[in-house]
Amino acid sequence: MKDRNTSKKKRIGLIILLLLVIAAVVVVVVNPFKNFPQIVQGQLPGEGEGESSDEETVIAVRVEKSSSGELRDYIKTNGDVVDTKTVDVYPEVSGNLTFLDVEVGDRVTKDTLLAKVDPSRPGMVYRETKVDAPVDGTVLAVNFAVGATVSPQAALVRIGLLDSLEVEVAIAERFIGNVAIGSEAEAVFKAYPGQKFTGKVVSLSPVLHPATRTLKVNIALDDPQGLIKVGMFPSVMIYTDRVEAALLIARESILYEGSQAYVYVVDDQMKIHRKNISLGLVVDEVAQVTEGLENGESVVVQGQTLLTEGATVQIVD
Repeated sequence: MKDRNTSKKKRIGLIILLLLVIAAVVVVVVNPFKNFPQIVQGQLPGEGEGESSDEETVIAVRVEKSSSGELRDYIKTNGDVVDTKTVDVYPEVSGNLTFLDVEVGDRVTKDTLLAKVDPSRPGMVYRETKVDAPVDGTVLAVNFAVGATVSPQAALVRIGLLDSLEVEVAIAERFIGNVAIGSEAEAVFKAYPGQKFTGKVVSLSPVLHPATRTLKVNIALDDPQGLIKVGMFPSVMIYTDRVEAALLIARESILYEGSQAYVYVVDDQMKIHRKNISLGLVVDEVAQVTEGLENGESVVVQGQTLLTEGATVQIVD
């Protein structure tokens, strides 16, 4: 009895397995979902018959025209406004400073009384020695206060002529070969936003600073209105190279294959072409092209990593 039940279960199992196989064959042959991809793509069954199912991929890109313009390389640093022509005023005798009639920023003329010094000692005749301004100028420093003991070895007052203000900057050793007397420069001051002061390099130190390994450079600025003051702290650009009528492209458009630079350009049929280029001066986000490109070409600046020769693109803003 037990063997008979077991045999019956095996037959039922075989029948079920056979039915499953038949159902699978029907699905493969008939394929009721064969039109599903067309529906997903917006095409109903039977539509577009006889037409190619391969659609050309169109890639969205952003382009910029290559253009002609001036490109200048520069060194950017900070500086201090200094007066290169100053006169230190010393008392002729040692003694007590009894009178001081100037402050920093005062304008003085030659022979103006600046201070008085009493060199007298107890038991001697009291007399004061005058200290006069030797030149016309502006007081830049007052080193003592009334009551202090002064001597001919220490300057009492410093006077600046203020007719030769310069910006003093320090440049790194690697830039020394790019800067020379006469190099053009620009300075901007926080006190005068949006205003640029032009000038030129007028002197280079013959030695480097032993601690910082930098070179002191002095720049004379054009300041006909007298806006610049000693002690101001400008941001300075010294121009080291200039190319006029350079063919310019955005730096972000450039790709490399090994050491070969290239860009993709778009033609009138919205087709992509690769162009190998040679680069000249590269400053910030702009690059000069010396070979391989013409003025006015549409250069791809975004989306170029997906492109190949002959690809179709759509230009977007």
